[in-house]
Amino acid sequence: MTDRDAPAGGVIDGRVSLDGWVADGCHHYPLRVQFEDTDAGGIVYHANYLAFAERARSSFLRLIGVNQETALAGDAGPPLNGTMLVVRRLNIDYLTPAGLGAALRVETRMKALRGASMQLDQTIMNFDDGHILARLLVDIVCVAASKDGGKRPRRIPSAVVDRLRAATPPDTVSGP
Repeated sequence: MTDRDAPAGGVIDGRVSLDGWVADGCHHYPLRVQFEDTDAGGIVYHANYLAFAERARSSFLRLIGVNQETALAGDAGPPLNGTMLVVRRLNIDYLTPAGLGAALRVETRMKALRGASMQLDQTIMNFDDGHILARLLVDIVCVAASKDGGKRPRRIPSAVVDRLRAATPPDTVSGP
């Protein structure tokens, strides 16, 4: 996919989206490497790839109407209904470094969706030529939203499951 395939100017259905777009069962999140993202040599510091992926995951959820900010503020309303989605485990493979000013795209795909968890594949690549820079495999668990950080697993609310399946159908679905 090239910039020609992206929605013009980040406009989706007539409105500007800062949260990327969904196409072909995948969430696409564009970003540009800023000075603060790099080390003294102008190369993206390794931990910032995790931050890029986190921004993309949060933007994906926001884009499909799953607002974690509301849940964190104590609103137990739909679609999260008093739950939060948190990272349980993350594996990352660094393939090629990016430098200052590089245009990147994070692609997020659902790999598996289960009762209280999901697994996402995230690929960070060069926006223009699709060259892969890093790959992440992320395990997410649904927990009860609480001030103690939500320590008890909960089934992912059905409204969230429906939105996830509609946007990025998983490769594997298990459980009811």
